[in-house]
Amino acid sequence: MITIDRRLAAGVLLLVCLLPFLCHGKEAETQKDLMFLEPGRLVSYTYDEWSITRPGLIVYCYPGQQESLLNAFCTVSIRMHCDHDNYNQYLGSSPAEVKKHYKAEQSLFSFNVFASRKRRQVELEPFNQSCLGVVSSGKYDIEVLLNRFDLWRVGLLVLGVLLFFIALPMSQNPLFYYTGGILIGLTSFALALVYMFSKMMPYRPLMLGVMVSGWTLGFYGMQMMYENLRLIFVLYQHYVFWYLAIVGSISFFVCYRLGPPKDRRSKRVIQWTLQLIALTMVFFSSYQRQLSTGFVLIVIGAYYHATPLNALHWVRNRFRSRYPGKRRLLTVEEFEEQGRIETDRALKDLREYCRSPECKQWTTMMRLRDPVRFASFVEGSPHVMEEECFEYDTVHSSISNDDSDEVVELTEGEED
Repeated sequence: MITIDRRLAAGVLLLVCLLPFLCHGKEAETQKDLMFLEPGRLVSYTYDEWSITRPGLIVYCYPGQQESLLNAFCTVSIRMHCDHDNYNQYLGSSPAEVKKHYKAEQSLFSFNVFASRKRRQVELEPFNQSCLGVVSSGKYDIEVLLNRFDLWRVGLLVLGVLLFFIALPMSQNPLFYYTGGILIGLTSFALALVYMFSKMMPYRPLMLGVMVSGWTLGFYGMQMMYENLRLIFVLYQHYVFWYLAIVGSISFFVCYRLGPPKDRRSKRVIQWTLQLIALTMVFFSSYQRQLSTGFVLIVIGAYYHATPLNALHWVRNRFRSRYPGKRRLLTVEEFEEQGRIETDRALKDLREYCRSPECKQWTTMMRLRDPVRFASFVEGSPHVMEEECFEYDTVHSSISNDDSDEVVELTEGEED
């Protein structure tokens, strides 16, 4: 009994001695689990290897900056400097969202391959608050990189605008058809494997589970492959070469067998698809969504010549075609006046053409019966002679008199 009391007293004494250190460590942890970063400031973290507790979550937040035209192509990223991979990252728009992702991954029934990622450089929203949670059992340094004029964003904008304007000739180019077909064949080979694997599965429910988990793991694998693309090309260059050669050749033969699209609607679909991709590139070229939306509208307006004046003309023409006004017939005097004006205009254009080098005057004069009259007409003489005018007036007056006599006789016959 005395031995038990002594052990209990020793345990209580040890707990009392360690209580200040535990409380101090807990207080320090609560004070340092959230830090706001600034560009150019380096923050270091060192985990105590002799600690009996697991490494906790530390959230680093960037408050964002004010939008302006000067930082239209601004990018902000967090870079980690470490020589190990013993860390996990959780991205969110607020500390609460980061902690929510962290707790969700710590759950026993959670299965999310996208919850935590390991990247040495993480891009953030430059104009909104962005947070990054890090759980690491080793030492690392973290800093914020601010690039006020990102050339990659400018290049994305220029490439999107260029693609939008050349989408029409590209949709009609056979070279683009074969190139796009080969790229689609290379990227869709995984879909063919999934389809072939589904034919081998005997039960539908089992295949459904394979499809659900397979697509998730497949997308995660593609993402990891993209992040380690350079390493894959170096270590597995033979497999990559044979994959590109075999699948690319099959895709080329299929495209060659089908041939480029000749239907107008198929070409239009390809053109609209390219223009949609181009507008997406223009929209995501800047984090200022209002400005990027303005870029999209300007590109569309410049492509279709949609100036305000042209827009008003288009609205007016559409309104007139849908609701045409009442047409008024011309009187005899208006008809003769309009004929005289149009005749004078046509004669003026003809004289200007005959004086231009395109007419080839000597060849024309060799084919005419009266070259002198042609030359006088070009110099400004009337195109009709006085005798021809007198003859026309005589014939026209006689025809008019005959018509009037027929009308009078017809009227008298109706009266009788």
